[in-house]
Amino acid sequence: MNNTGTMVSELLPSWLTDAANRLRGITGFVTVHPNGGDPRTLAFSRYEHVTRVTSLALSLSEDRRLPREEVLLLSWLHDINRWPFSHNSERGNFDHADDIERFVAGRLPTTAVRQAVGIARKDVTGLHQTARAVLLSDIATGLLEDTLFTITGLNLSPSELPNDALDLLRLPVGDYSFLEELQHLYTLLNQEKDVSRYTRDFNSLVFRSTRKFLTDHGFLNADPLESERFREIQSSLRSDYLEQKIFPLNNEKVCHGSMIRRAIVDPVISRIGVEAAALLTRWTEVDMVAYALREHLATEETMAALAPTLDYVQRFEPNRCFM
Repeated sequence: MNNTGTMVSELLPSWLTDAANRLRGITGFVTVHPNGGDPRTLAFSRYEHVTRVTSLALSLSEDRRLPREEVLLLSWLHDINRWPFSHNSERGNFDHADDIERFVAGRLPTTAVRQAVGIARKDVTGLHQTARAVLLSDIATGLLEDTLFTITGLNLSPSELPNDALDLLRLPVGDYSFLEELQHLYTLLNQEKDVSRYTRDFNSLVFRSTRKFLTDHGFLNADPLESERFREIQSSLRSDYLEQKIFPLNNEKVCHGSMIRRAIVDPVISRIGVEAAALLTRWTEVDMVAYALREHLATEETMAALAPTLDYVQRFEPNRCFM
């Protein structure tokens, strides 16, 4: 699992490796907006999300005897063309699934592109077994990592999260050794500011947690994507839990998502117009902020105010702190 970065450089086409590395500067769970000067934001990049998806998908490929090279390709390809600030910039402006074919521009077989588009749309129709393993990995990883980020990165106590959701996720928050691991991760990121060690250990925890989630629900050795039970679990965790309990904290209170959209995204998209898809699938958040400043679409003071408030819970809601 820990050699995913090496596999990216060795097995992907060079243009796709370069595009994958751009994702280090693209929002995952928390914006990596650079003006705050806080290195902790790098732990939340979309690059690391895809790394975790890839690790789980490669593990499933071993269980199911699927081609590893194809798993690696589809894992990275399905999320490769995200805009800076991702959902806050793309919502209502851009569909990255629809854009994948343009982004690839004939550099890969049409069949691979179609599979990647299906994964990006979370549409199982027409997906072959390898693509289905990647989609399952993407869904499961997203469900687990957001909760673990909220506790270890944003310092929200597990007691503030609904027990039924934690049970569905199979996170043993009542287990002392598990809580110790969460505390270790919190310390690495928020006290020692050791982003590389936090990322390594966090990715390991997500990998083990997603495997446990799939195993406990009977999804590991089956293909659950079209089962009613899997859809019910996914829907419940997404709409009743993540969208209600997690996203308002990380996207608005910590990341100022609505303000980012008003202050950076809307002015930049209005200025660049029809060039948006081509430009923003090459830019990082650093590039987008630099453009907004250079074109006098925003001020340094505005950008500074939009830096993520990673310590929001500790500063403003201390009674909800994990540590």
